[in-house]
Amino acid sequence: DVPTLLNNVPHARATRRWFYEDATKSIVAAVTARERRIKIKSEFPELNVNGDVYRVGTTLELVRETAAALARDGLRVKICVQRSMGQGVFQALPLSLSGVSKLLGMMDWEPGTEGMIDPSGGIGAADGEGADCFILVQPQNIVGYSVLPYIEEMEAVVGDKPMIMINPRLDDVQSAGNVMSVRGRKERMDAVAAWKEVYHFRLLYRKPYFFPIYGALRFAYYENEWELYKRTGARELEQYVLLGTYPSEPTPDEMTKKIWG
Repeated sequence: DVPTLLNNVPHARATRRWFYEDATKSIVAAVTARERRIKIKSEFPELNVNGDVYRVGTTLELVRETAAALARDGLRVKICVQRSMGQGVFQALPLSLSGVSKLLGMMDWEPGTEGMIDPSGGIGAADGEGADCFILVQPQNIVGYSVLPYIEEMEAVVGDKPMIMINPRLDDVQSAGNVMSVRGRKERMDAVAAWKEVYHFRLLYRKPYFFPIYGALRFAYYENEWELYKRTGARELEQYVLLGTYPSEPTPDEMTKKIWG
């Protein structure tokens, strides 16, 4: 069952654990099935960088859980965080990734997996060697610079080994320099779409607000169906009721009609 009281932040340890295990199970199943370019989207409140309760520690715990599971299967794992993009004083890094590389280097890892996990990777051609599996942590475009060319360079070196993007944000970001404009947009969208989404969880709100929560949408690779939930009750009586399943991601109209009748 989907955990409840997701408006309570910080989340209970059991709540975070549920999401880590759910996402990791899909990732491991996909890698075992020889999927080679995969991505996940897990946006419960502590992992939603658009909200004001985003917690980088939760992201790192998810990465550690995933890396440990893959290492237990005998894979050497490299964890990769994009470096600053740009030149000189115009170098920049997404705020949500600030300090992440340093924190990864300070983390403890599951006993028995330390030698199997390299937490010092970046995103680029030079980082595509030395492991059996590569985890890319929240790769993001920023104003004036796209991370996609770096990912493509890395893909060419990695070859047939699995690469996993955790919560990528690769939509175009417009800038005065005409970077990520209409020209080349189809190619960029195709490059992102080529990565198979093997896990998806997000809460449903009436935008632009993040409260109250009306429901949730979930997809897991090992179940291969999209599940739509409606949130009912309050506090101790709160629950997420399964309204229906879909073979592909339901549209906003379909979800609205199902939840609100």
